[in-house]
Amino acid sequence: MKRFVALSIILTAIIMSIFSYALISKSEDPKVAAFNKSIEHSTLGDNQKAFSELEKIYEKNKENYLINLRLGWLAFILNDFDKSESYYRNAVRISNSSIESQLGLTYPLSAKNNWEEIKKIYKSILKVDSENYFANLGLGQIALSETNYNEAKKYLEKVFKSYPGEYSVNLSLGWTYYYLGNSAKAKELLTNVLMLSKDDASALEGLNLLK
Repeated sequence: MKRFVALSIILTAIIMSIFSYALISKSEDPKVAAFNKSIEHSTLGDNQKAFSELEKIYEKNKENYLINLRLGWLAFILNDFDKSESYYRNAVRISNSSIESQLGLTYPLSAKNNWEEIKKIYKSILKVDSENYFANLGLGQIALSETNYNEAKKYLEKVFKSYPGEYSVNLSLGWTYYYLGNSAKAKELLTNVLMLSKDDASALEGLNLLK
């Protein structure tokens, strides 16, 4: 009797294992496998293979947000900025409330020096997330590069209030204060930069000008 019970338990376990395996095999989604494989290739440093893995299944998954988002990023780091822009735009269209896809779109646009459209994207983001770090920092840095120092100060001070320990914020706002003639503030922030990034060339240049 005990042998019969033990045998029944073993047979039940085998049957359940076969059934579970069949269910897993049947339900496996090709896009899941391809996406996971793409990540594996990237982890091993082969972004071209990571891109190709998803491109193979793209025709059947054109409306998938995650696939468009990842292809946009992979195309960008592979320096195919036209493809990157196209995939990111698809991601924005699929999920137009997504901030991450809008921020992603700024990567290929920046590579193309399309700063006017980038400014529109950042301002659109700020309408729904007024404290967004990347949008405020980006608008501040663009204004700084365009020598619109008061505009730069407006955005950079806002982001500095929330992120006073960030390298990019201290550097950009430090230079903004320098050009606005606020030497004390400029010196303070550029000194912060040196604390965060030893021998930073830009900070050292600014501090030498303040001597």
